[in-house]
Amino acid sequence: RPRGPQRRVFDPVTVAVIMTAPILISVGEASGDRQAVALIQALGPNQPCLGKVGPCLEAAGVEVVCRAEGAFGFSNLIGTYRTLRKQRDLLVERALQRGVRTAILVDYSGFHLPLGKALRRHGIRVIGFIPPKLWAWGGWRLASARKAYDELFVILPFEADWWLQRGLNCHYVGNPIAQDCQPVDSEVDGPVALLPGSRPAELGYVGPLLRSCAQRMIERHPEVTFRVPVAPTLDRHQAEACFDDLPIEWVDRVQTAVAGARVALVCNGTATLETALIGTPQVVVFRAPPLTWMIGRSLVRLRQTAPPNLVLAPGPWPEMFQSAAQPEAIVDAALRLATHEHPERQVQLEASQRLRQAMAGGVGLDAVVQSVLS
Repeated sequence: RPRGPQRRVFDPVTVAVIMTAPILISVGEASGDRQAVALIQALGPNQPCLGKVGPCLEAAGVEVVCRAEGAFGFSNLIGTYRTLRKQRDLLVERALQRGVRTAILVDYSGFHLPLGKALRRHGIRVIGFIPPKLWAWGGWRLASARKAYDELFVILPFEADWWLQRGLNCHYVGNPIAQDCQPVDSEVDGPVALLPGSRPAELGYVGPLLRSCAQRMIERHPEVTFRVPVAPTLDRHQAEACFDDLPIEWVDRVQTAVAGARVALVCNGTATLETALIGTPQVVVFRAPPLTWMIGRSLVRLRQTAPPNLVLAPGPWPEMFQSAAQPEAIVDAALRLATHEHPERQVQLEASQRLRQAMAGGVGLDAVVQSVLS
């Protein structure tokens, strides 16, 4: 593992100067908003922060300059380009007005690579926390990444080597999700967890797919019940309408939905990592607008894309996307995984243990804090 940044000892005067200068933080969607909270808390209650945030960071006391809208898909990104440009200009303007010395940018390449370059042109130090997954797609943007970041901190163990080999200062910080997701035994008579994603467009495309899967499960097993988490970026009424008339327990967190479930059907993304770390067998699913899917597939050159599969390379969690994401096939796979002694279930349970071991370690959030304050 690459070593963490060298720790610096600050005299009281330097600390006072640093703490009076606010830190800019920017996130693009619910998962980044949620994961960045631990870092903000580690900076301490006296450190002022402002930026582009979601509800979790706002609740943690970060001043809202503009809000994370969770843009999804190429068509939506094009449609909101003017808004995003205005937000980027506003963040740079506010950073200069408030004397920001350091910015923390979380994922979200289309927005943060130009923002990072603009901030650095004004002498503001830029730290990438959970930087964009250029190793999966967008490798041609490495030149932009080199101009956008001073230092990177990643949360998947293989990412640090990838960035270091390409000339960027990068450290594996450990994974806040791994620390937050403690293993819970999956119960074969527990509910089925349905995780439709955290973005409105994901709910629009993945939600109906999961509803169809749930209806087919009820046809085979009338006693089955479901748990569905509602991300803070989703409208609760829209989520309830998507799963209308199903026996559902509504919860607020992915971990609550997954813990103790017999099996989970999970929209591809961060939730798949949470589910695997908790130890619930899962089927990873995804659907998107056809144009978005075609463009995305032309850019991504990976055989597996779910985060837990990438960490173990390869992993055993089945991925059923787009035309392959058919309710009957998904339900067949899910019911096998919900069977107590089925080999596929045992393979996933063992893989979850290996995943937790693989994601242990890292330089820790203290190293990020030291870098922010340097």
